[in-house]
Amino acid sequence: MTGHAHGPLRCRCGTGCHTNRCACVRNRQPCLEGCRCSNCRNPFNGLDVTRMSPCALDNVERYKALSEAELDTMMELICGCEQLPLRRLLAAYRCNGCDDLSWYSFCSHDIVQDSCTWHCSDCGACRDWREWHCHRCNRCTYGVTMPCENCGRRE
Repeated sequence: MTGHAHGPLRCRCGTGCHTNRCACVRNRQPCLEGCRCSNCRNPFNGLDVTRMSPCALDNVERYKALSEAELDTMMELICGCEQLPLRRLLAAYRCNGCDDLSWYSFCSHDIVQDSCTWHCSDCGACRDWREWHCHRCNRCTYGVTMPCENCGRRE
């Protein structure tokens, strides 16, 4: 989310913008010039968040801890068609050979296929495509058409 009905997010934090109490951090956005925060420590500052997967955004501190050498580590796509540096897989990448969409999962420490995996920002974990997040019990549950295995709710 890049803003709301009245324009881009603007925070007024006095505690450093390092928790989800900051509207910018909560929405995985850097603080902007128009923000009136003090002692800003927003972990998204300086990052192009539009080029990051939900998994990378939820694991921004782990991403920022990677060295340049680690970001340049070549990784083979699951399809086997190409090898790319890790930094190119922080967002979804469409393979030139087979058109498969893949990205790096900080949760599983590996490349995943977009058609088989998604990242639940509510739970903060990558999930199998057959799982979904139940907002009633606030947990992910297995089953495409089944009721929630935790609370019985159907979505």
